[in-house]
Amino acid sequence: MYDQYSMDDTTRKEEPQWHAFLEKELNLQQYEFATAEDRALLGLAGPGSGKTRALVYRAANLIKSGIRPDQLLLLTFTNKAAGEMKERLERLLGFLPGDLWAGTFHSIGARILRRHASLLGRSANFSIFDEDDSRALLKQILSSLDVDSQDRKLLMQRGFLGRVISQARNSDLKIKDLMEEEYPYRLEFLGLIEETIVLYEQRKRESNAFDFDDLLLCWLKLFEQHPEIRDRYQERFLHVLVDEFQDTNIIQARIIDLFGNASSVCVVGDDAQSIYAFRYAHIGNILSFPEKYESCRLVRMEQNYRSTPQIVELANASIGHNREQLPKKLFSKKPVGEKPLVAKVSDSRQEASFVLQCIWELQNNGIPLDEIAVLYRSSYLTPELEFALSRKGISYRTYGGVKFFQKAHIRDLLAYLRIVHNPGDENAWRRIAVLQKGFGNATFDKLWSGLKEQVNPLDAAIAGGIRPARGKNGWEALCSTLTAIAERKDEAVSSLIDIILENNYDDILRQNYPDQYEERLQGIERLAIYAERFDSLDSFLESLVLEESVFADTASAPEAFGGQLTLSTIHSAKGKEWDTVFIIGMNQGHFPSQRTAGNSLDEERRLFYVAATRARYYLYMSTYREDFRQYGSVSEGPSLFLRELPSSCYKLMDYDYGSSYY
Repeated sequence: MYDQYSMDDTTRKEEPQWHAFLEKELNLQQYEFATAEDRALLGLAGPGSGKTRALVYRAANLIKSGIRPDQLLLLTFTNKAAGEMKERLERLLGFLPGDLWAGTFHSIGARILRRHASLLGRSANFSIFDEDDSRALLKQILSSLDVDSQDRKLLMQRGFLGRVISQARNSDLKIKDLMEEEYPYRLEFLGLIEETIVLYEQRKRESNAFDFDDLLLCWLKLFEQHPEIRDRYQERFLHVLVDEFQDTNIIQARIIDLFGNASSVCVVGDDAQSIYAFRYAHIGNILSFPEKYESCRLVRMEQNYRSTPQIVELANASIGHNREQLPKKLFSKKPVGEKPLVAKVSDSRQEASFVLQCIWELQNNGIPLDEIAVLYRSSYLTPELEFALSRKGISYRTYGGVKFFQKAHIRDLLAYLRIVHNPGDENAWRRIAVLQKGFGNATFDKLWSGLKEQVNPLDAAIAGGIRPARGKNGWEALCSTLTAIAERKDEAVSSLIDIILENNYDDILRQNYPDQYEERLQGIERLAIYAERFDSLDSFLESLVLEESVFADTASAPEAFGGQLTLSTIHSAKGKEWDTVFIIGMNQGHFPSQRTAGNSLDEERRLFYVAATRARYYLYMSTYREDFRQYGSVSEGPSLFLRELPSSCYKLMDYDYGSSYY
């Protein structure tokens, strides 16, 4: 197949048998995608079309054809997706290639940067600042500048400052241009923001740290400023495979382009499922791919294996209204099902009644709760439904909230461990220092001014050469805990967590969370159980920063017959599927929102497309005449996304208020 790499006799004998296997396992379009030899390949894969399957089979086919696993680079957007692909590849090949590079963009970026950290002013044991770390550092910088307290509050409110900096970097825009275009009401702070950025970069270097954005930006910088290193990776990775290409931002696309100068680039995605512009995803990356890469082959994978033909018909009718897209038409060979249902209700309270009655009927027909999901554009649309579910004792879980490892007590534990791993991590020091009795930020600042000058701040603290003027007892307790961890840092991470609890953190936990002590302690125990998967402290810490969905916190959720109902924002539902899906709040002004126009309307319609295609068998949509969730009770009427559908796509039900279920 690829004549620059020879195959042994066994591989040659297996090739006809392997291709017969592929033809049996894949449909025609998937087979074309998996076996194509083009240097540039775009798999345009609709929802439920088996894109992950096709991508894994392509990777397996390359290996079977003589490409060494270490010559493949497989890039994904979630650790879960990367893990799933590795598992499928192992089942397919009968072994997992240990030298295959497969992971998220950020994890691969971190891996490359650790190899070349010195070229970017860091050492290989650098810390990775997540959003909370960056916010804390920005707050400290503002506090050190001559900034009015009210102005400081405005800049930090709802993460504004960090969001502006991140948005400019990921969109490859100058701060001034971004502010003028999207935040003109904050232009008076432009000079201050630019000064803060300079100090922010300086403080990261001093802390031997990169933030999350740096993992991509510094990867790109490394390749652009050091062509000999770029060439080395281009020569190594002959094939670059990218999953969910519609979710890439401008920086990620530029990284892929650098590989594309020498490597074969294969991307798979669906422009109709590009819904993350708020995370700086740039739909133009996938729309322009066939033109950007000369002789690109475009393979349309249009057979939907998930949904009934009726649900697929509705999805096609909706997305067809978008202006810019790579056209495709889904089809389904599943048995004929029921038409999607649009329910007209009087208000959000009756909408909840409608949902509950349908759930009751579905359960009576054998569909368990964990195969039912209620999706919505924004979480403010759920209060009435959540109240109704609670009254009926229906167990449910929500998606789109705070992640487990972002909770305060978990971050406290991790800060202890981060100091042992990287003694120069100022944010970690500050977090645990101010937990001690008699310590505040001012006391810590004075202490840190001496500690940071030391070769190893941790060794200096343990030796006792630098001590605070206030809070001496708290400092001694902290140093005692850090000493115990440092002495046993090569032991299992779960043991280190136990040491932290046994020394002084258990007392802090009891004092700060007297009414939640047991629940939070259980969370720490779950963290320790998770840590047992890792053979080193650095791999554990890195996994927590790079993992986007560690531990759905369901410890307090009651068990229920048939599992739990799912309540989820549509953004959080991407990649999931259920037998039955409800889409609530289908009113103009809610979905799409009042601020939607132009390109953002196209993205809102793609969001509706994603929501509808989560359903396997039953799809219910509800719209109400009166809206009491905003000021006043005037509704703007049914959503545009309902009004533009052909009436043949759905059944219309005028829900009788007299049938209220709660």
